Amino acid sequence: MSGTLPRLGVLHAPHAAANLRDLVLAGRDRCEVVLVVRREVAAAEPDMVRLGRALTTVEVIGDDVPRELAALGLDGLVTFHDAELEAYDAAVRDLGLPGATEVDHPWDKLVQRRLLNAAGVSTVRSAPVDSPEGLVAAAAEVGLPAVLKPRRGTASTDLSFLTGPADLEAEPGRRENWSGLVLEQMIERAAHPSGRRWLADYVSVETVTHQGEHTHVAVFDKTPLAVAGGEGPCRHAVRETGDVLPAQLPPHVYEAVLATTSAALDALTVRDRVSHTELRVSQDGVEVIEVNGRLGGEVAGMIGMMGGSGLVRAAFDLALGRRPEVAAPTRPDVLISLYVPFPERSGPVRSTVTRTQVRELPGVVRVDEVARHGAARADTAFHAVKVLIIAPDADAAGPLVRTVATRVARLFEADGLGADPWLDQLAGDPGEPSAETGGTTT
Repeated sequence: MSGTLPRLGVLHAPHAAANLRDLVLAGRDRCEVVLVVRREVAAAEPDMVRLGRALTTVEVIGDDVPRELAALGLDGLVTFHDAELEAYDAAVRDLGLPGATEVDHPWDKLVQRRLLNAAGVSTVRSAPVDSPEGLVAAAAEVGLPAVLKPRRGTASTDLSFLTGPADLEAEPGRRENWSGLVLEQMIERAAHPSGRRWLADYVSVETVTHQGEHTHVAVFDKTPLAVAGGEGPCRHAVRETGDVLPAQLPPHVYEAVLATTSAALDALTVRDRVSHTELRVSQDGVEVIEVNGRLGGEVAGMIGMMGGSGLVRAAFDLALGRRPEVAAPTRPDVLISLYVPFPERSGPVRSTVTRTQVRELPGVVRVDEVARHGAARADTAFHAVKVLIIAPDADAAGPLVRTVATRVARLFEADGLGADPWLDQLAGDPGEPSAETGGTTT
């Protein structure tokens, strides 16, 4: 297209891994960004559509995604939203655009696990569930403990942890949704291979794949998961609480993480896209938790802050058939994005906390969210605060995270944060200095 920029469609919806600002900046001098929004999303989010039209071209489409996209004359297509992956896959395949996988439905958790099993990448057992009777049959095949979850779900909701026969027997009385579930063998928990007790036993990998060649841009450690209980369709909701860059893995585990990620992407026939892979790690080995066919949430900005490549721009290049320029983060310090969770998901926020109070916490360089008094906890994705913390090195990072989390819990004492078991998972290592007192932990 000599003299004009190529037209790149972005299948978009709220809470995507790239927001409108990210998309417009990534497309600058590179392509014309065409925001493609489903009709039902546009009706529910008129403000998003208005803002989109102020920044770029917006096209509202119906359910026949491939046909309607074909009429737009796009040179490429990409999505950063998990719920749009199936429509995206179908469209790029039908339109002959870069990004298609050779296998169907690779983001369905049951299909994905079976593909990983067949390739020898995973040993985790799984079985489909569509009824209470089907759960009993699946449990006989998979065994307990196990996790019952949607085959296509987001935000780690609608989960049930079945640890033994009592949970199996009680589940039919607690669950309302039985459509499209998978029962999966529970992956055994372990300590983080570094021995740092404030880090969780899983990591994520952001990968740029061009014509089947995988470049792993960054590996992120995580802070411990928070699990909120409840009855009905959301009996357990697992919330991620933080990303840590770079990962503090021993070399042999780090190499195993990269090799396993490459093997998983090969098994799913990923050739031209940015992907986000989560893996359980221990001194004894690595196991794939899941592979997501789009950029992970929150991580792109962190990679950029640490001197790495812009992954939204890389995704644009891949969608247009170009080889992206990829660089890993280079800064020597440690960056933590911490989301301090509410222990109870229902009800309004009871505490009154200001952004200034949070900004004054040690190590905090940016405050992204503070839950507002009287607002629903869901308004901030059930997090009291979301902050960025910079530590000079890995030894200083743990004490800083614990200090920030502890002080946030005090600020939100009326919401029960001080009694949340999640805080106990941030225990310090013996003899480690405390960021709050200057002393050591025992």
